[in-house]
Formats: sequence, C-alpha cells, structure tokens
Amino acid sequence: MKPPPAQTDLGLYVHIPFCLRKCAYCAFYSEPLGRHDPRPVIDALLAELALYAPAETIATLYLGGGSPTCLPAEMLCGLIDALTTHTGQPTEVTVECNPAQADAALFGALRQRGVNRLSIGAQSFDPDELNTLGRPHSVEAIRLAVAAARAAGFDNIGLDLIFGIPGSTVKTFAQSLEEAVALEPTHLSAYSLTWEKDTPMTQAMDAGRIAAADEAVEREMYRLLCETLAAHGYRHYEISNFARTGYECRHNLRYWHNQPVIGLGPAASGWYRGQRTTNIAAIEPYVAAIRAGRFAYSEADRPAAFQIASETAILGLRLTEGVELAGFVQMTGYDAGQLFAEAISAHEQSGLLKLTPTHLRLTEKGRSFADTVACDFITSPDEPK
Repeated sequence: MKPPPAQTDLGLYVHIPFCLRKCAYCAFYSEPLGRHDPRPVIDALLAELALYAPAETIATLYLGGGSPTCLPAEMLCGLIDALTTHTGQPTEVTVECNPAQADAALFGALRQRGVNRLSIGAQSFDPDELNTLGRPHSVEAIRLAVAAARAAGFDNIGLDLIFGIPGSTVKTFAQSLEEAVALEPTHLSAYSLTWEKDTPMTQAMDAGRIAAADEAVEREMYRLLCETLAAHGYRHYEISNFARTGYECRHNLRYWHNQPVIGLGPAASGWYRGQRTTNIAAIEPYVAAIRAGRFAYSEADRPAAFQIASETAILGLRLTEGVELAGFVQMTGYDAGQLFAEAISAHEQSGLLKLTPTHLRLTEKGRSFADTVACDFITSPDEPK
C-alpha cells in the first residue's frame, strides 16, 4: 500500500442554524430565527474558520441550513464578504434558498458578492404535498424564486424535490417533475422522503394519522424520475442528482469523492487533515466553545487507512460513473478489486455491480439497492493485508 497524495484544495460548508419555522419532515439542526440573535453565531462561524486557518485553496463554498436566506440580507451578504476575504473567491459558491424568502434584491446582492449557484428548495409542485411537508411557501413562490434568480443574473439554478410524500401518487409526482423541468433549472436533486426520528411527520405516522408511501410506488417514482430527466437532457450523475452538462454540483462531488471539506457551524460535519468531525448541535455551547478558542466538536475521529478506503468506495458507488480504479489506488493506496473482491463477486452475480478494467459501478438495477450493496463494502475491524 502506498500513501495517498497530499490534498491541495478543499471545500467549505457553512451551516446556518436558523429557519423561519421547522418543516414537518426535517431533522437537520435548526432553530426558529425569532428566538435567537443570529449575530453571535455569525461571529463564531468566522472565528471557527480562523481556528482552522486553512492554507489550502478553497475550491467550493456552500451555505446551507436551516435556511441561509432567512437571515437579514445585509447579515448574509456580510458573512459571505467576510468568508471570501479569508478564502479568496472559490470556483463555486452556493447558497441554499427557501422560495418563501426569495426576491430579486436579495439575489442581486448575493450575485454581486460572488455567489454563482443557488439551490432552491421546491420539494413539490403540489399544494397539498407542500402542506403535508409543512413547507412555508406556495407553488407560485417557487416559480417567482426562479424568475428572480434569473433576473439577478444567475444561470446555475438547482431545484430540490422530494418523492414518496404521504398522499402523493405517481401522477402527482409526474406533475411536479413536469413543472420543475418547465422552469429549466440547470440542476435537479430528488430524494425519497426519509422518516427521521422525532420529527412531527414521523410522529404523525406512528400515531396512524398518515401513512408512508408503498415501496413499489416509490420505485416507480424513481424510475419515472430517471426516464423523464434523461428525456429532457439531464445527466444522471449521482443516484439522486441530475444536471445539465457542466452544471454538476462541484461541492457535493467533493463528498462523493471523499475529498476534504471543513464544516463550520452548529451540527456541521467535516473531513479535514485525516479527521472526521461533527460539531455540537446546539447554538449556545457551540458559540461558547468557539469564543473560548477551542473547536466545538461533539465527535472527532481519525479513521484508519482501510476505513478511509471503505468510505471512499461506498461514496464513489453513488456516482453514475462509479469508482475510478486507478484514482482509487492513488487516493487510498488500496486496490479496490482486491480489497472488496468478495463483495464485488457477489453483487456482480446478482446483477447489482459491474466491474470493468477502469471502473467499478452500480448497474441501473443496483442503484435501487445502493444501501444494501454499500453494507458489504464496510471492511472488517482487522485491517486487510
């Protein structure tokens, strides 16, 4: 095994832990903005970046949440100014946007500060489904948000969708897809609804007030998703992500290639200089730790080399192109074909994996069973020889 090469660039993820109100399905850490003064958090984010003092080039900057656009415009713009003063101008700067908080003035101000990509949380184009999800916006607000983004000069606009919403049907999802495509975004993400513990939606299901979508219906929705977007010229580059050529999300590609990302903010996760970290998911202790000049980790771990190889394979298999074998050796020091020989053989025989001289990838059938395949790429506690 040879050592992997040094990484010369990295991504920066900034978690804005505020929203106007919590959506019924959401388990990401956030607090209602009305209950907090956001300024101490903004100050702590910048102080946390100073603790890291990265010397590498910041290639991508991603502001997520929560909902970054729920912040006062001058505060959000000031944060971006301060971040890019430290990092220089990244190649890709993304801000997540709730359609309820979108307007041309805000988008124009973001564009002036070097933001060149917006990710708009549409989730559905069906009013009843938006209500079920607890989304604070209308269908028309999605259309207005896209129009405002274009008026401000954005040409890289992503939309997020959810399928498998209680009460949804293949027909309602087809309508959402049709309306999403009609807005001509450059990027579309579509995820099956995840039933997260302790969310209002999961509690409602447990109480019998709503029911999860049938698995066969979800599979049909996913098939429809892939076929529809392919027919409209979108490249299926990751299990849940589709883009016009050249508009793949560079920041998220860093995660799937297991490349370094620093995570700033409460609950943010990072992978930097051989350490995986997760910050405290609470505003006050996070701010207190940073003010005291120390990191606010709730978890920090340095995985062994073979564990990194396992993670790299699992993440890489989410990509349509799969794991590039020569690059895997260069990055991890391991030969994927040897390290995962048993799993590869089993899943090739079942038609879920395909091994070529250059790549290891999921088959079309295998994408529907990605989590099952991934379980067999977790290496044993004993490092392979």
